[in-house]
Amino acid sequence: MTHADIISKPSESKGFAALGFGCMRFPSGLGEVVKMADAYLEAGFNYFDTAYIYDGSEDMLRKALVARHPRDTYMIADKIPPWRVRNRKGCDKLFGSMLARLKVDHLDFLLVHSLDEDNDRSAVNADIYNWAAEQKQRGTAKHVGFSFHGSTELLEHLLTVHPKMEFVQLQLNYIDVKRGLAKEWLEMAAKHDMPVIAMEPVRGGALAKLPPAAESLMKAHSPDSSVASWAVRFAATLPGVTCMLSGMSTLAQMQDNIQTFTPLKPLSGEEMDILDAALVEMGRAAPIACTGCNYCLAECPQQIVISQCFSLYNEVKRGSEKWNLQQVFDTIPRGQRAADCIDCGACVKRCPQHIDIPGELKKVSGMFKD
Repeated sequence: MTHADIISKPSESKGFAALGFGCMRFPSGLGEVVKMADAYLEAGFNYFDTAYIYDGSEDMLRKALVARHPRDTYMIADKIPPWRVRNRKGCDKLFGSMLARLKVDHLDFLLVHSLDEDNDRSAVNADIYNWAAEQKQRGTAKHVGFSFHGSTELLEHLLTVHPKMEFVQLQLNYIDVKRGLAKEWLEMAAKHDMPVIAMEPVRGGALAKLPPAAESLMKAHSPDSSVASWAVRFAATLPGVTCMLSGMSTLAQMQDNIQTFTPLKPLSGEEMDILDAALVEMGRAAPIACTGCNYCLAECPQQIVISQCFSLYNEVKRGSEKWNLQQVFDTIPRGQRAADCIDCGACVKRCPQHIDIPGELKKVSGMFKD
């Protein structure tokens, strides 16, 4: 099965990957959503992503899209939360509510939502994977897959034991790929020839506004391009990505993303170097001034992923959604988290930024539940 079998691609003039409309950050006013949906469809895109737990999102999508446009002009992806069901009967009831909210008789894409170790156990107990595959047989879902927030080991397990899952949705942006586990996730999906939908390309809006020194690097190269467009281009052209979801909450953001996709151009080698330099500047301007060099890791007897812990802490301090970053924190293997620091101080002498690493790890441990 090829990537094109899963996601319908836009015309060649639109570039390499489809732009998806993520409904998690819908504006509250119906009028703005109507304008955004219309502009998106008029530009030649058609993938709308929502979820049962996104408060009011399914109802808003029904009013702005389903009630106003022919069913064959758009695709809807919706997600069933495994922590809300205990068995197949519960799946049927909740799925019925999803379809009723949208007023459709089928989904184009049905996802098992937000899989990590705990949610996978809930999904297995409720037999959701087999239940989801049966929805495809019945015609109530054209394609089935899952969104993911777990460890690389769990992703390999899921891709191995659930062959009826047809695609995976991963959090992919230049911070998580270059500083976190997302590169491993991409490689694992490629190993299993699994199509990928990229979510959180702008990391909850954190990559739309950067420290002045980082933004100046981008603006000096491309004065007419938004800072967010760099993140969008990075995520959309990663290997294996067939669709990129952007949580657009204003018409201006929608228009900026459409412009970025017409046509979509991968980052050049020079632009990738600029992105790396911007990451260094972002680290310097962060509450914890870590640049991600990882010199400290070689000295740590616990092998704590120090720079990743600091990056997540900094993102929360900059205003990103803590609940989302907690899910990323939970993917760090136990034994290598901030709370596992033994305060030996071996890392400090290797830090070019002279950070009190044990002290800062205590702050991280206080922020995230272990």
